[in-house]
Order: sequence, then structure tokens, then C-alpha cells
Amino acid sequence: MQLSITKNGEDLKIMLNLKLSLKISFLLSIIIFFSIFVYLMIYIRHYQQYEIETVGQENIATLHSIDTSLITVFENADNYSKLILADSVVQDQMKSGNIVSDFNKQQVLISRIYSVMQFSESIDTAWLIDRNGQKLTVGEHADSYSENTTEYDWLKDKYGKVQLLTEKREGQNYSVLVRPFNDLNTFESRGVIGVQIDNQKIKSLISESVISEKDGIIILNENNDVIFKEGDLSPADSILQTASELETSDGELLRLENIDKKPFFLSGIINYEKGWKIIRYSPVIKTDSFQKILQFNIILIIALGILIIGISVTIANILTRPVQALLDRMKNVEHGELTKISERTYLSEFRVLFDGYNKMVDEIKRLIQEAVLRQKRIRIVEMNEMQELMKPHFLYNTLETLEALILTENMRDSAKLVEALGDFYRKSVSGGREFLSISEEIQIARDYADILKIRFGETFKFDVRLDEACAKYNIPKLTIQPLVENSFQHGIRQRKQYGYIQVCVEKIQDKIHICVRDNGKGIPKEVMDEISSCKTYSEKRSLGLRGTIQRLSLLYEDAFSYEILNSDMSEIHIYLESDVLGEYELWKN
Repeated sequence: MQLSITKNGEDLKIMLNLKLSLKISFLLSIIIFFSIFVYLMIYIRHYQQYEIETVGQENIATLHSIDTSLITVFENADNYSKLILADSVVQDQMKSGNIVSDFNKQQVLISRIYSVMQFSESIDTAWLIDRNGQKLTVGEHADSYSENTTEYDWLKDKYGKVQLLTEKREGQNYSVLVRPFNDLNTFESRGVIGVQIDNQKIKSLISESVISEKDGIIILNENNDVIFKEGDLSPADSILQTASELETSDGELLRLENIDKKPFFLSGIINYEKGWKIIRYSPVIKTDSFQKILQFNIILIIALGILIIGISVTIANILTRPVQALLDRMKNVEHGELTKISERTYLSEFRVLFDGYNKMVDEIKRLIQEAVLRQKRIRIVEMNEMQELMKPHFLYNTLETLEALILTENMRDSAKLVEALGDFYRKSVSGGREFLSISEEIQIARDYADILKIRFGETFKFDVRLDEACAKYNIPKLTIQPLVENSFQHGIRQRKQYGYIQVCVEKIQDKIHICVRDNGKGIPKEVMDEISSCKTYSEKRSLGLRGTIQRLSLLYEDAFSYEILNSDMSEIHIYLESDVLGEYELWKN
């Protein structure tokens, strides 16, 4: 196994180099442990859901029991409030509009209120507010009197409807049932009457529901004011959110909630008739049975996983060793190594597979050899076709020149042209050779330049710079001459001024560099686009340049490159890797 790490230490290329048996074992391990993880998550989730449903339903049932008890307490208090309101003495005093004007009457009034309250276990205080805002309070511990009380004026027009409110005194909330005090005969508003619920009575009703110090119950009125709270925690945000959700629910709510970073069961109910909400939060306690079952499941699954992995590794080694051997041979094919496989195997299926692979290797070798020979032949034919296409192109131009000289009766130059043309073709034919040395190619280019000077006169200077280290290399025949022709036709001739053409051959590292430059107009952009896009046109423009580039590309492929520059000097650069030159004899075979 190989471990490959990049320079930054980010990419770990492990899986690509692992043996097949290790890959299978590794993947099986991942699947098994992933299955264990998923199983445990599902198990824990279902158990938690079971706890929520079981414990939650118990909590909801407890809350409904508390709700029933509260209804009894508050209805009892409400009934005694009605008894106080219906008392004739109380009615007369409230009708007078001044419940404290006469001390004797005030004492009688207090006595009558006490006589009603003594039979109620739910009320510990009652008070009256007359039309002048004077408040008389009758309580279990003390009686009091205050003036100009206006906090309950809004109740005077409620037509006797009772309201459950919260009063806060000495840092503690008290539940108060308040209703308008109306005349029994005329139903006119005489003031307000209120009775305070005994907190100890409420506490005794719900004390049995609090099973721990962290367990708590909160009772809210319809305005979400706290009328009773039991427990140490005070999760105000959660309580307000729960109260808001209860108002839009079907009357019950149950969920898990984190309070002070600990899980709690949060349950609640709402009494739409009375308007109050009862909310309970109790800590989630994991039982010992759950822990034992969870530990047993983890140990059992891990043991089974290890056993399965061990068995799978053994089977994987038996089954994948022949496959791995075959994969190794196939990877060698990627590097051009076609080797047969001779691995021993005890399974007949693998023996058939190996025999088929070995036959395939033999067939591939045969087909590769045939393909190489076929491609060589095709390239030779294409090269010859390209070269034959270029020969008449040059000949036509030369004959046009000869025709022009004969028409002008310039026999001396005509003879020179015929002689130069003969030298040119004798060297270019070169006894049927398809490759010439660079020095021979240079001489052909010189002969061609002489032909041009005979026709056009001394209109340009032809210069050759040959690195002698390059003279021995062979290149395809008629490689340099078409480049010189292109420089003259598209550069010097178009400019109609004295021109300059230079052929430079040098060796740069492991490449032969051939450069033909001129000071003419340069190669047109459309011609350069045609050459770069390898398009073929019936027009004769730049046929020599395009044909040369296509021929060299066909012969040498990636070992050939070129560059065309148009600046102060128009330049054509040809680059050939020196190690592929002079190998034409191999192609012919």
C-alpha cells in the first residue's frame, strides 16, 4: 500500500492505491459501523419518543387533574363571592355609595363578610370598592381601608362577569377573582367586589405533582400573568413561548426543552372556558434499564461487526487475489506494457478469465503492429500527395517567368533561367530521395532565389545563415524553398521595393530552428487564420506555406511546432526536435 500526500498535506490518495481485498474490507467496515451508528441513533430516537409519549401523557393527565381541582377551588371562591354580593347588608352599604361613612355600619359589614368567608376553604381575603373608590379589605390576618382606588374602574361595565387577575404584594403573586358589584334590583353598578384565593390551598392541590426540586408547575391567567409558580427554575422565555403555542393549539402541548442546558419534559394544557394555562416542566431522567439495554446493544453490535469484518476479509482475500493480479496487469497496459498473466487460481472461472485475457493481449499486440504499419503507409502517401501538389505550383510560377522572358526576347536571361530551373529540379528530385540534408535544402532555396532574380531583377537581397551543426540533419524535401517563395510572393513582391529575405538555421537545445524572415508586407491575417484552422481551399494563395506546415505536422506530430510573426520583419519559425530527424528509412520499412 502506498500513501501519497501533496505538498500542502491536503490530498490523501489512499483509496486509489489500496489492494482490492483491502478496499472491500474497508468499505464493509464503513458500512457495518455506519449501520451500527444509524441503528443506535434510531434506537435512541425511538426510545426518547417513547419516553415523551409515556411520561408526557402522565404529565398531561396530572395537569388535567390539577385543572379539575382548580375549577373546584375557583368555582367555590366564585360562589362565595356571589353570596357576599347577595347579602342584604352588603347590598345596602354598597348602594349608599360610602361604605366607610358610619363606623358601626362598617363593623356590621365586616362581620357579614366574615360570616360568609368562614365557610369557604378557598378564600382568605375579600374586598369591596364603592363608587367613590373607597376600598374595604377584609382578610384572615388584618382588615384595611384605602381611598381613591381606581385600578378596577374598567370592570364596572362588565355586567357581572368574573375576571381572574393577579395581584402582587410583598414579592408574591396572588390570584384574585374580581367582578362588578351590581344592584340586585336595578342592576346598576355599585362598585367592585373581589375575593383572593388562598395560595396554600392551591399549593396543597399540586404539591403531590412535584416529584423533585427541579420539577415545577406554573399557572397563568388569560393575560399570561403568573398566578402561581412552584419549583426553582424560572424559564421565562420558554414559558411565554409555551403559553403562546397553547393559545393556538388544540388544548395540549408536549415537547422536549433544554432549560439551563439540561433536558426537560415541557407539557401544558389550556382551559379555554376559564382562560388559565397550566404548564409543567420535569427533568428527563434516564433509567438504569435504558442504560443497560443501550450498553448491551452497543457491545453486541460491535462484536458482530468485528466477526463479520474478519470473515469478509478472509473471503475477500480468497476471491480478490486473482482479480488483483489481473488488475495489476491491466494497469501495466496503461503504461504500454502488454504482459500475460500466470497467476494460480483454484476457481475455474478465473482460469477462463485469465486465458481470455492472455489471448486478448496477443491479439492487441498483433493489431498494434498492423496499425503502426498502416499509419506509416498512410502518412507516406499523404506526404507524397502534398509534395506532388506543391511541385506543379512552383513549376507554374517558373514557367510564367520563362514565358515573360521569351516574350521580351531576352534570350540570355532565358537561358540562365532554364539552366537554373534544371539545377533546381535536378537537386529537388535528388535520385528519388524523400529526405534531404539541410545543406541540400539550403542550396535548393539558393537556386530558387536565383530564378526569382532572373525574372524580377535585383529587387531583393537573399541571405543564408547556416549553423554547420545542423547541416547533417535530414528534413523532408522542399521544406525551406516554399517558405522563401511565400516570403517573396506575400512580402517582397507586394511591397514593390528593394527587399530582404534571410534564411537562418540553428540548433537550440534539442531542437532544429528554421527561420525565414523578410521585410515585406507580411502574411495576411486571413492566410494565418486559414493555416491555424487547418482549412483547405481551392485558391492558390499561400499554398506553399500551408502545404509545408501540414506536411511537417503530418510527419512529426508533437515533435513539430511553428510560429508566424508580423512586426517590423515578417518571420516564419519552424521547430523540429532533432531526435526525430533522419528516420525516413524506418518509415519505408
